[in-house]
Amino acid sequence: MRVTIIANPAAGGGRACRRIRRALGRWNRPDWEPTLLLTRDRLHAGALALGLLDDPPDLLAVCGGDGTINEVVSSLPSPPPFPLAILPGGTANVMARELGLPLDPVRALGVALDLRVRRVDLGELRRGSDRRFLFVAGIGFDACAVARMRPRLKSVMGIGAYVVAVAECLCRYGFPEFEVDSDAGVRRATSCLVCNAKSYGGGLLFCPGADMQDGLLDLLLIQGVHRAGLVLFLLQALLGVAAERDWVLRVRTRSACIEGPAEVLVETDGELAGRLPLEVGLSPLVLPLTVPPSAVPGS
Repeated sequence: MRVTIIANPAAGGGRACRRIRRALGRWNRPDWEPTLLLTRDRLHAGALALGLLDDPPDLLAVCGGDGTINEVVSSLPSPPPFPLAILPGGTANVMARELGLPLDPVRALGVALDLRVRRVDLGELRRGSDRRFLFVAGIGFDACAVARMRPRLKSVMGIGAYVVAVAECLCRYGFPEFEVDSDAGVRRATSCLVCNAKSYGGGLLFCPGADMQDGLLDLLLIQGVHRAGLVLFLLQALLGVAAERDWVLRVRTRSACIEGPAEVLVETDGELAGRLPLEVGLSPLVLPLTVPPSAVPGS
């Protein structure tokens, strides 16, 4: 069988990519023929994935951060013609943590080659952008923090760079209001997370009921401007507490239309993806991901 590995040598300072290259140098799985493809710049991972469609491998593994994985998933047809494996190599590695994968990319590759596959839902931006998302789409404050994150600072501080960006947005973001139309009705909000999974960058917990196999999106809506309250809310989320506030709404929906000022930014899986207006939806159980035994029901 054939496994193709798309690796981002810039992710996480290149440590994961170097570990994968060393592992391929002493390859001991004769039942698998590996091919390594290295990305050169942004969007190259998606182009490399598209190039595999004419002669699909038995498995596609992606070594990099959540942004690299998002790029590949957003480029491939849905469903893809092969299962995908996540080899964590970024800063937050949200999807690897959500699936219970080893954070060592070589160990994660070993798990992938056992071909235990779990199909999960895939979020989609259906208007304003062609991006998809595995764990979150963020509108407003969250996307502002992504936009303000400095890549050079991220390479030095890791997740600390996001803390700096969040602090800057707490001081400077204007919290413009927008409208969210979902299965629960129309609500006004100044920030919104559309969650397909429990996990979020840095280990924060916002939507404890989110499930990647339930065919639903979990929305967290922030209403009004509460800078001091938002600090405490974020600290509680960091401690794993999904706190309740009278200005925080949580709803479940199959889709949502979000209308508001064009200045309001949108991000998916930690990467900027556009601006409002936006329609977000879900394709149930279309993405086959390799997982450890603990993530397969009945194992």
